[in-house]
Amino acid sequence: MDSTFVRCAPSLLICSICKDYFTDPVTINCGHSFCTPCLCLLWEDAQHPTRCPVCRAVSPRMDFKSIISAEGQARAKKESVAKKLPRSARQMCWIHQALKNIFCPTDKSLLCLQCSHSPGHTTHIHCPVSQVAEHCREKLLMQMKSIWKNRQRNQRNINKEYNLLRVWQGFVNLRMVMIKAEYPKVYQYLHKEKQKHLESLAIEGKIIFHRLRRNVARMLQMGKLLKRIYEELKEMYLKADVHLLQDLGDIMKRSQLVQAHLPQPVDPQLSEWTITGMSERLNNFRVYITFDDKIRNYRVPLFEDLRRLQCCPDHQDLPHSPGSSQYKPSWAAQTFTSGKYYWEVDVGNSQNWIIGLCRESWTKRHDMLLNSEGIFLLLCVNVDDHCRLFSASPPLRHYIPRPQGLVGVFLDYEFGIVSFVNVAKSSLICNFLSCSFSFPLRPFICYGPK
Repeated sequence: MDSTFVRCAPSLLICSICKDYFTDPVTINCGHSFCTPCLCLLWEDAQHPTRCPVCRAVSPRMDFKSIISAEGQARAKKESVAKKLPRSARQMCWIHQALKNIFCPTDKSLLCLQCSHSPGHTTHIHCPVSQVAEHCREKLLMQMKSIWKNRQRNQRNINKEYNLLRVWQGFVNLRMVMIKAEYPKVYQYLHKEKQKHLESLAIEGKIIFHRLRRNVARMLQMGKLLKRIYEELKEMYLKADVHLLQDLGDIMKRSQLVQAHLPQPVDPQLSEWTITGMSERLNNFRVYITFDDKIRNYRVPLFEDLRRLQCCPDHQDLPHSPGSSQYKPSWAAQTFTSGKYYWEVDVGNSQNWIIGLCRESWTKRHDMLLNSEGIFLLLCVNVDDHCRLFSASPPLRHYIPRPQGLVGVFLDYEFGIVSFVNVAKSSLICNFLSCSFSFPLRPFICYGPK
């Protein structure tokens, strides 16, 4: 904006960052006010904690309070200052020596009152320049907010992908260890199948890893593009009315096009692989589990614990409700202290369930969490309409399809092994290896809300 405007303006209506009139003003904790775009751009790469640019007081990053009145005051002051400027600084009609304060949307031209009644414009709809410019600025502000919201969403997606990249190769390697441990239990002629399975798993793991890297690169590029368009929108917002009205269309189209192609996070899944003979071998140790009705009123905080682990930081303060009636936990009547056992649990099409074994002492406690010792569980939980598989303890996500119908559980007490299998696919879900059991184990089942 012209320096003449700024010199005439009171300091209360000027942003101390851009030295211009407020654009979508906000007030932070210390009481100082700034343009929302200026503060967003300034704090974007700032180290924690974020501080006020004027007094350096610590302020929460998004603890803004909008100043509705300041925007109107800034606009009114700008108009009053404009009226006091020399005539050479205003748009004058050289034919009628009158102010061009009428806008013709048909040919995007500025007109004085007499020109608007000329034969070439009598059929056109005209509007006051200030009214049209204000409408355009409102549209620009909406686009800027939309751009910034999508840029923050893009950054959260980048963080998710980075976190996944850090653990992905370790998960693939662990998955390979699990698969290797399963094959010695079956016949020697399955050696070729094992090699093919492991090779396919390694190839599939690399393909998904490269997809994750490419997706991160696309998101980083999108982040830069969103920032550039955001800055262009702010520059357009501050332009004089004439240039604003004539140049608005292109930047709005590009803004909407970019937001329509925001890259989404990858949701990786490894393929299921049937292990020949596994179901037949496990059925040699088949037992039928019954449940003990005497163990009642057991509370299960595992689902809530897992949901808080999966939710974004904005939702970490979700209330903890371990006693919810939506959960239906059951303990088996049997306990195991030696031998090999296999049983199956029908989870149907449920999206929230827990099955496995726990140390006998957990039947008398109500504080079982994901990191608790003496639990060997497979958990399925629905988070944001996506079903995810985890094992615990320790909590570990498994990037494989959710089993439906029967899930098999195998215990080898002496060798310290607990395995979970997809009965319909005769495939391994996951297993606990090299455990050391020196206490009674009791099967555990819990169904959550459907």
